[in-house]
Amino acid sequence: MVLFPDEGLELNCELSPAADEEEKPVSYRALVLTGYGGYDKIKLQVKSMKMPPQLKAGEVLVRVKACGLNFAELLGKQGLYELLPSPPVTLGMEGSGVIEAVAEDVTDRKVSVGDRVIAMNRHGMWQELAAVPANRTFPIPDGMSFEEAAALPINYMTAYMMLFEMANLSLKYGVKNSLLP
Repeated sequence: MVLFPDEGLELNCELSPAADEEEKPVSYRALVLTGYGGYDKIKLQVKSMKMPPQLKAGEVLVRVKACGLNFAELLGKQGLYELLPSPPVTLGMEGSGVIEAVAEDVTDRKVSVGDRVIAMNRHGMWQELAAVPANRTFPIPDGMSFEEAAALPINYMTAYMMLFEMANLSLKYGVKNSLLP
């Protein structure tokens, strides 16, 4: 599910300004859960952050190009998923995009500005700019779209585990011990 298609939005910011330049605020969009309930509780909001961003230790800033929607988030919007903070909160556990900034202490992973990555977090991927731990990012294989990459971590893996681990599906035998007729 693509929540933020590239609509030619230009942010006009420098990620490595000269030392004498001031920090410039940049606006970005986020889908925010404002209360528990139906989809009417998810609001599009405009937020801002200073550029260059003040990343926490171990973080990267990802410009999100696509993000997933999974069962846990459907439960979360109803207040039935205990691992999600209380509203207001930006949902989104999985997404994909391009790294825009890397915290200075991120040296144990090969991540660089401009890399296409899959990103995972407990929440916060339903926004155009997301700070995530570098160790929760993975390179997108060549030829894979942002949409495909965003669905991989939770949606695809959940389906895979249910079919091949729980239902015992195999290429040779089909579904084993199925309760279906």
